[in-house]
Amino acid sequence: MNEATSGWVTLQARDGHRLRAYHAPARIEEIGRLIVAPEIFGINRHIRSVCDGFALQGFTTLAPDLFDRAERGVELDYDDAGIQRGIALKGAVSTADALADIAAALAHLGGDGAAAIVGYCWGGSIAWAAASVLPVRAAIGYYGGEIGKTLDAAPRVPTLLHFGEQDHAIPMTVAEGVRSRYPWVPVHSYPAGHGFNCDERGSFHPESAVLALRRTLGLLRAVF
Repeated sequence: MNEATSGWVTLQARDGHRLRAYHAPARIEEIGRLIVAPEIFGINRHIRSVCDGFALQGFTTLAPDLFDRAERGVELDYDDAGIQRGIALKGAVSTADALADIAAALAHLGGDGAAAIVGYCWGGSIAWAAASVLPVRAAIGYYGGEIGKTLDAAPRVPTLLHFGEQDHAIPMTVAEGVRSRYPWVPVHSYPAGHGFNCDERGSFHPESAVLALRRTLGLLRAVF
């Protein structure tokens, strides 16, 4: 058992930007390394718990704070105020800048091919983008709302996507578009809404979350 504790570290992107990241060392013998790309709520309690959960499964996990370019230290709740502020902050951070910070996390974890990425909501879209432009080991996206707008960005690494069939923000045509264009990419849908993996949201759907995690861990264990 690894006795190292979880906590904050500082990363530096290639453009000189410094950002905080939550680091959770593998709690058992390390299987692999993983970047967690967050929702529009920052590296809040839920995302930290996600990192700690992957650490318990044997993955050293790092969640870069993609909001740091707009405002530092932001952690939002899952209420209307949090949603509106999160949308505004997301709008202030370009995909290119977010990917630069993901690249910094990848470098911290060992460089090209050293880590996979899993992302949720905004982070799901970032994971999809990373699959086409960054040397990650694999990419997993949960309900990424921008994926439908970037279908031309072909993934170059093993990729897995999760969508909710009752997601009012992301029509199932997005999942169908990925399946049609990239039939080798596993695309799973669940009888749930947006954010079904988050146990702090009203849309939490435990059965879907458990099944999606099982599939996510299956891919991660296969590529490491």
